[in-house]
Amino acid sequence: MRTTPVAYPTLEQYNNAFSAHRTLLADTELRSGDLAISGLGLPLAISGGFALTYTISTHGRKFAVRCFHRESKGLERRYAAISKKLASLRSPYFLDFQFLPQGIRVDGSAYPIVKMAWASGITLGEFLEDNLRNSLALGRLADALAQLATYLEREGIAHGDLQSGNLMVSRDGSTVQLIDYDGMFVDEIKDLGSAELGHVNFQHPQRKSVNPFDATLDRFSLIALTLAIRALQADSSLWDKTNSEADAIIFRANDFLDPANSSAFALVAKNPNLASHVKNFAAVCKSPMARAPGLADFLAGRNIPAVSVVIQPAQVGSNLATTSARPGYIGAYAVLSATDYAACFKAVGDKVEVIGRIVEVKHDKTRRGGKPYIFINFGPWKGNIFKVSIWPDGMAHVKSKPDESWVGKWVSVVGLMEPPFSSQKFGYSHLSVSVGTAGTMTPITEQEARWRLAGAGKAAGNFTAATSSNQQTLDRIKGISGSVSAISSSSASTSAPATSSNTQVLQKIRAASASSLPASSPSPSSAGRSTYHRSNSAGRSSTPSQPPSSTGRYTYQPPQQRPGIIARLFKWLLD
Repeated sequence: MRTTPVAYPTLEQYNNAFSAHRTLLADTELRSGDLAISGLGLPLAISGGFALTYTISTHGRKFAVRCFHRESKGLERRYAAISKKLASLRSPYFLDFQFLPQGIRVDGSAYPIVKMAWASGITLGEFLEDNLRNSLALGRLADALAQLATYLEREGIAHGDLQSGNLMVSRDGSTVQLIDYDGMFVDEIKDLGSAELGHVNFQHPQRKSVNPFDATLDRFSLIALTLAIRALQADSSLWDKTNSEADAIIFRANDFLDPANSSAFALVAKNPNLASHVKNFAAVCKSPMARAPGLADFLAGRNIPAVSVVIQPAQVGSNLATTSARPGYIGAYAVLSATDYAACFKAVGDKVEVIGRIVEVKHDKTRRGGKPYIFINFGPWKGNIFKVSIWPDGMAHVKSKPDESWVGKWVSVVGLMEPPFSSQKFGYSHLSVSVGTAGTMTPITEQEARWRLAGAGKAAGNFTAATSSNQQTLDRIKGISGSVSAISSSSASTSAPATSSNTQVLQKIRAASASSLPASSPSPSSAGRSTYHRSNSAGRSSTPSQPPSSTGRYTYQPPQQRPGIIARLFKWLLD
């Protein structure tokens, strides 16, 4: 087994390899299958933890193919032990999978993959959105989680990242299945330590600092999920009152840190049937993670930590969207502004949360097949912008279809930041997150948006975005580029806040140094990164209102050897 650290491929490299999956995958069954692709013709990738997941269908079966793009200690040994344990259990809670150490060749080298059977049902987050007012279904789901908790405790194992996206639920809510086993605990690998920290909105506040690795890892998550579901069963309006979404069910990481002053805790505690559970949950949050009881004990009021937490009552008409003096937002992923192209560009290949105000909603149909799609732009499309793409395959997963009435609204979108799509003809470069099976989008208030953006770039994970102000950026650029010296002191002394986008800075640079720039500058995506260009059969680049046809193809373009000044400035900003 491999013991030395591995530098895993990037998203772009994996996309290139999966574009030739019939040649580069080692597994015969996967090679013969059809790969799911995005609306731009790229392999459809879903990001989670330190792995990317691709979908392949073959002979009536569907597989999730997980590829690793971040190092995990003892990866091969970890998966060998997990596979051995799950095979011995033969439990319906887990899916069949194979760990293939030489699963795919990328740029001439072999890398591991996990071939996993496709789970049935829908994610727990989707189930809740569909069944908010179905009390019986929510009750069945809560019971199913109680049964899962009993099973995990009995077998002495833990999933390690129990959250709304890793729990698949049957249509009636009576059964659940677990997916994504990267962080699982089984006794044979207890010496390896934890491989991940789990989703912050479902984890104890000490998970990151203590980082335990034992059979009790899932206790807190199961308590949080079960209490949230029981609360919704009693009062479905709590979903809106707590700004819930697929990745945050009633409670968030902020609430776990300070349950006494949490509006979510206060709102749930107003229900007399749940008040004692809320008080006990607050005690669990404020106690060491190791003191968390099993779900059965929690529901019975046993083994609750002896910590007294006085929950401040919710104000009349209290709603998290209007609550003042809130603590800083803790995002599960890096939080980026939709107007900050540079930060979004740096996050290509990462799962992120992007927040912005909609400028344009474009409905159209594909050239071939006439299938509907939607583009949601956060800037003028003839420029370097971030946008949200809802392709035909994702339309069914969007509950409320955006239209012109959405212009001016604020939204949060969570998903994989895809490689840039550039048009030489129109001179734009678009970064995007595809919504549907690969991402989720939630309308939020402007106040909520500004609260989340106040900590833009910060997240529970390892990603850290640049947070320097426009003034600092301009000062640094002046020191390396004489052509920028024409910028006046008045324009350099911008009154924009520190979170303004670097794109605005570069627009000023272009305006000040236009006479010294070539007529056509390379796209920012060529600065230190490869980019994909899509051409149709006539050799023309596709426009936003005319997405690529099924007969087109992507060609891989290496970075230009002699980038222009703007490309060099982008490279300097992002490296």
